Amino acid sequence: MKTLEEIVADKMLNILHYMLSKIIKPDITIDKITELNENQIKEIRQQYGIEGIILDVDETLRKDMKDIPKVNQEWIEKLRNQIEIIILSNGKDKKLEEYFKEKGITYISFAHKPLKKNFLKACKKMNVQPNKVLVIGDSLFDDVYGGKRNKMRTVLVKNVEDDER
Repeated sequence: MKTLEEIVADKMLNILHYMLSKIIKPDITIDKITELNENQIKEIRQQYGIEGIILDVDETLRKDMKDIPKVNQEWIEKLRNQIEIIILSNGKDKKLEEYFKEKGITYISFAHKPLKKNFLKACKKMNVQPNKVLVIGDSLFDDVYGGKRNKMRTVLVKNVEDDER
């Protein structure tokens, strides 16, 4: 059972999220990451001139610090063959870092999103201008606002796949 402090904190976060949603607007909102199939990625690339993707991990690709579900691993595999991807995470996970290294995907941890520094570092590593980058993540503040303040296109992911199918 939640304590009174936890209930109050949850309510305050809900109010903050609601207020942010009135100010910060993603370019695209999806329920789960896998809704962005190969054809939709191609359309987004053509429509916005996207050349690289900054991708969040926690609550975007995986839930509650668990392993990335197989369906999301398959999605990443397809995506990395189409376009340059960099993982930008406010956390750090050695196991994930190794996983992405094996896939040839750069993993930037302790990113301090929404600060500009590591968004721009990711662009530099991809050799892509910020206005040609798509940021995909679950947080209106960290991911969407962070991308918007760098003139990037954004996708808000509302839920994450949390089990193997």
